Amino acid sequence: MLPKYETERLILRERSLGDLDVCVAMDLDPEVVKYIRPTPPEPEHRVFLRESISRQFAQGLGFWSIFEKAAEGAEGEFIGWVLLVPLAGGGPEVEIGYRFVQRAWGKGYATEAATVIRDHAFEEAGLDAICGVTDPHNAASQHVLQKIGLSREGDRFAYGEVLPFFLLTRENWIAKNAECETRGQS
Repeated sequence: MLPKYETERLILRERSLGDLDVCVAMDLDPEVVKYIRPTPPEPEHRVFLRESISRQFAQGLGFWSIFEKAAEGAEGEFIGWVLLVPLAGGGPEVEIGYRFVQRAWGKGYATEAATVIRDHAFEEAGLDAICGVTDPHNAASQHVLQKIGLSREGDRFAYGEVLPFFLLTRENWIAKNAECETRGQS
């Protein structure tokens, strides 16, 4: 079971079969999946997502559904998900990724949610590194990876193509946290 996280604006909790319909609806929006493989027809995609949601990952890895925080800290509307899973389903690297409904774009939600899961990767899951891959033309996703501390490390074959590859090691994460704390004390 994955831990639940709350930020000032968001609630992140383990994705469940109860999230199936909203995940299908998000993935059927052509703009949402513009930079990834096209979504198959709904019945086929529903089966794929059901299997994906039910899949067991190593301790500390998986998918979190993301909700806007409603009154008194309750789950509001579903706005997307964030993941921490083996890259392209097999690893050995562990990938951080995210997907959001269009109405959530441009509000900083991806950075906010990915920051929480980045810290989870090192503090709770005990990983030595996390990575991210994006479509070469998806500047917004690349910007989020860079904002949370990942650096471009060339290209890597994943998901059937060569993609920009980003990496953050535990050592660099610790150094960046120390640098931020030092600046905060000045």
